[in-house]
Amino acid sequence: MFLAVIGALLVQSTLSRVSAPVAHTLDPFLLVLVYCALTGGETQGMLAGAVAGWIQDVHFGGTVLGLTGLTDLIVGFGVGAASTRFLLVGTLPRLLVVGGATLAQALLLDRCAAIFALQIHTLTLRFLLLRCLTTALVGVLIYEMIDFRLRSRELRT
Repeated sequence: MFLAVIGALLVQSTLSRVSAPVAHTLDPFLLVLVYCALTGGETQGMLAGAVAGWIQDVHFGGTVLGLTGLTDLIVGFGVGAASTRFLLVGTLPRLLVVGGATLAQALLLDRCAAIFALQIHTLTLRFLLLRCLTTALVGVLIYEMIDFRLRSRELRT
């Protein structure tokens, strides 16, 4: 999990320097927390969310540290709880879970920021759809590559 979070940090840092619009529409930290929650349940999802959110807050954050950590922790718990109760394997269920987690995280972060009278970014329908679609498509592609690699490793042994 920690290596994946460090990888997400490198990807986000690179995207922020190369293309700011892409950096705002793709959230590699969310991809890490959703994968951890899908494979490990709510506890691992919460831990991945807290770690990823705190790193996001420290490196890319705003004035209130822990806000992204809190929202990612809640999203990680929700995805992890759903993964232990429903069969969320395959491309379409994962696409829906990542898209839903992206939407939930954006809306939850916006509401939590409003508590502190902060405006992180303007949530428009176009922005939310683009962010959900981009993160979900990239996430499912990465998840499929990881699963393919794990399956091929199992076949070799």
